[in-house]
Amino acid sequence: MFQRGCKRLGVIFLFLLLAGCSISTTFQPYPHKIAPLQQKLIRTPPSVDLSSSYKRERRGSDKILYNLEHGRVAQLLGQTETSRNDFAVAIAAIRSNEERALVSAGQIGASLASFATNDNALPYVGEGYERVLLHHYQALNYLLEGDLSGAGVEFRWANTEQQEALKRHAKELDRAEKEAQKRGVGNSAENNEFQRRYAQLDEVAGRLKNSFQNAYSFYLSGVVYELQGEENDAYIAYKKALEIYPENSYVQRDVIRLARRLQMDDDLAALAKRFPALYNTMGVAAKRDEGELILLYEEGFVSPREEIKIPFFVPGGLVTLAFPYYRVTWRDYRPLEVLTGYTLRGRTELLCDVKGLAVKSLQEKMPILLTRQVVRAVSKALAQQAAKERLGAAGQLGMLAYSVISENADLRSWLTLPENVQILRVNLPVGEQSLRLQSPDSSLGPEIAVDVKSGGKTIVYVVKTGNQFHTAMVSFEK
Repeated sequence: MFQRGCKRLGVIFLFLLLAGCSISTTFQPYPHKIAPLQQKLIRTPPSVDLSSSYKRERRGSDKILYNLEHGRVAQLLGQTETSRNDFAVAIAAIRSNEERALVSAGQIGASLASFATNDNALPYVGEGYERVLLHHYQALNYLLEGDLSGAGVEFRWANTEQQEALKRHAKELDRAEKEAQKRGVGNSAENNEFQRRYAQLDEVAGRLKNSFQNAYSFYLSGVVYELQGEENDAYIAYKKALEIYPENSYVQRDVIRLARRLQMDDDLAALAKRFPALYNTMGVAAKRDEGELILLYEEGFVSPREEIKIPFFVPGGLVTLAFPYYRVTWRDYRPLEVLTGYTLRGRTELLCDVKGLAVKSLQEKMPILLTRQVVRAVSKALAQQAAKERLGAAGQLGMLAYSVISENADLRSWLTLPENVQILRVNLPVGEQSLRLQSPDSSLGPEIAVDVKSGGKTIVYVVKTGNQFHTAMVSFEK
């Protein structure tokens, strides 16, 4: 009898494999797979061999995620063409998923496997904020090559994605609420404990209205529109960035500057009341013997998800469910000082808390995750009962062991994104300038030679990983 039971359990495992459930993906935490890549990026010099990195994974069911990681690293290493190709693969895969009218057999298999194992069995489709940043970084690839047209197209996609992500989340939440009502999920002491655990995320997530919009993408799209001579579009983009992150004085200046140029009288009156000191003291534009420096500074890596387990009562007894979680607290950002010689030209200011976007995104999805987890727990409990009835104690024990082993939280997310983004925008004298970058911890960054054009714009892109700085630059004449 025991041997026959083992054979039947083997059939169950075989079914899971055929259904598209990769054991390595399903049971190995994703952050553990990406941590070695992050460590290589903080070394001096970075020691990443992109030609052999995640070849199989970039073609598998999680190809969206692995191409995001690969494309981001390629961008940091200055391999723009590789980065563009990786991001293009991710964009095409996302669009293919959305355009698929009928559920394929592979999707059915993945869905069944996820109910038998965990959410890691579902192909990764990307969080809303990640999809926005995907188009953002693709736009940055074009921008750093001087292709304003390509950058503009991608930023318009990024702005469209910000709107679509909000609609998509509303639909998913509505489906989850209906399923929760149908299954009786949400009105128990266990659910109260669940809510209590996740309330701790409010320290970080509570600072953001939602995870679907970020001031970084709106602001940089405004810069691109301005370079293209589309000042009305630039003004709208800057205003959206200001709405999301009103504390940034550089964004405040750009909104006031363009409102004056476009003669937005009603807006100017409101801006004068809102930012009186800045409104009355700032200059109108750069002088003839000056050009603009726009410095984009990205710091660190976004935090990985961790796993917490919460007990729940389901038909058949008490089970422990695994959920993704962020064990993070708010910390003040560390500005980058920019000097020419010994003259301080300015300090960067926070524009986007990417860590906050990630935490907020998880918090927004918790009703959906809770419903799916409870349904899965019920399915596993029923499977245990069926195993006991058909296979006896050995079958029940085997299914119980499998339920425990397979109960892993989905910790997948785009982990080579920065923790935060800061900007600086100042006028500099025309001619060759040597920029010296310095962190608050007194660690010196690289010296960057920039050729400032009269009335032009020089964009400097700086990413700090550990003590390693990755830089790129592009200049545009008036």
